[in-house]
Amino acid sequence: MERRTFIKSSAALAGSLILPVGAHANEPKIKLAILGMGWWGTDSLLSSALASGRYEIAALCDVNREVLDRAAKVVVDAGLKKPQLFSAYREMYKMEGLQAVAIATPTHWHALQFIDACWAGLHVFLEKPICYDIREGQAMLAAQQKANNVVVVDFPRTLLDTNDQVKAFINSGEAGKIRQVQANIHYPEGDLEEKEVPKTLDFETFCGPAPKQKFLCLGNANTPFWRSQHDFSRGVMADWGIHYLHNVRKVLGLDLPDQVSATGGIAKKTLQDNPDHLEVRYDFGGLPVYWSHKSWGYTSPLPSHNIGIYYYGEKATIFEGDLGWEVYTAKGEKIVNGDIVFNPGDPKQGEIYGQVMVNLFKQFAEGIKAKSNKGIANQLDDAFKTTATTIYGDLAYLTRANLQIDPASLNIKNHKEAQAMLKRGYRKPYQHPYSLP
Repeated sequence: MERRTFIKSSAALAGSLILPVGAHANEPKIKLAILGMGWWGTDSLLSSALASGRYEIAALCDVNREVLDRAAKVVVDAGLKKPQLFSAYREMYKMEGLQAVAIATPTHWHALQFIDACWAGLHVFLEKPICYDIREGQAMLAAQQKANNVVVVDFPRTLLDTNDQVKAFINSGEAGKIRQVQANIHYPEGDLEEKEVPKTLDFETFCGPAPKQKFLCLGNANTPFWRSQHDFSRGVMADWGIHYLHNVRKVLGLDLPDQVSATGGIAKKTLQDNPDHLEVRYDFGGLPVYWSHKSWGYTSPLPSHNIGIYYYGEKATIFEGDLGWEVYTAKGEKIVNGDIVFNPGDPKQGEIYGQVMVNLFKQFAEGIKAKSNKGIANQLDDAFKTTATTIYGDLAYLTRANLQIDPASLNIKNHKEAQAMLKRGYRKPYQHPYSLP
């Protein structure tokens, strides 16, 4: 089963909770719009927002009419009023009474849509990575500071208690000093096919500020698999692995890396231009943190560890999955806490993931009610640091250089080509939101 199918099953469980009766049943619902109605925007975000019981889905927006209609049907089938439908997000942002927006579009659109939402006075539920390039992220931080709006970034694993348990164990000293960390995802992805653009999709607007690209899909799908195309996304590490690098930063209290190097490539002949195997070394003040992924069918000698994080200590090694962690001591002991295996199709895991997404939307609602980011677990500035970490890793891969990072300015100190990549040119007539101070 593909990861996408697993997420859909989790979302279905969340969707089964639609219209709960609870403490907030009599409160006015927050008027929420959702921008980007692909499989994630519809099957996860829309279902979770509905299941939270805290929102009125006032509007939906997408440049693909087919997925837009499907998402509207989800709302109507839940017995609710059909939301207004838009193909242009700026028009949607002008909707009277709109309070918040969830942005679930491809990465290359995040900056413009987020900044426009801030200018429109909207609170934002934002997908990760928050931006495509470093300078976009800086412009987004400045926009939020001016707007003073509530922003939640979608890192749902931080609402589980796995990170807290691992952090407490490390802080107890039982693992000894952590000398090295490795995060990895080894998970196959299907083959890509170039297809004709469906008549229901405005692909010109889909490409937006990015260069015009081929229309690539997975298998029988007729929606773009944009994660594979570098002009839209920086690949597996930035799209999925970012969760595990975020976990490492949270568990160990890390800021930004000061050095980054990488190697990788495309071992299997496909149409994608992001690496299907990648090794990145980050140095955080002398602590080496490695990233590794293989997406072409790699068979691991230890399949239960295909997705997760190793913390190598002087006294023990810890492996952290989403819903559990294990300890392997120097004495040969194995201590099991929960289930480390990412297990597609398991109803218990699906229920947990579904409820975590619902809780993330509840947290968003509480922040809006309080007009404060204080209780938000995944705030924009911290999410930007994790996003920046993945971007630096991609730049190290592209330049084949050992990059030296200045965490204060975010500049690359030793490589002019990589430094120039901190801000990419936009396709006309779009304009990059960052300007030098």
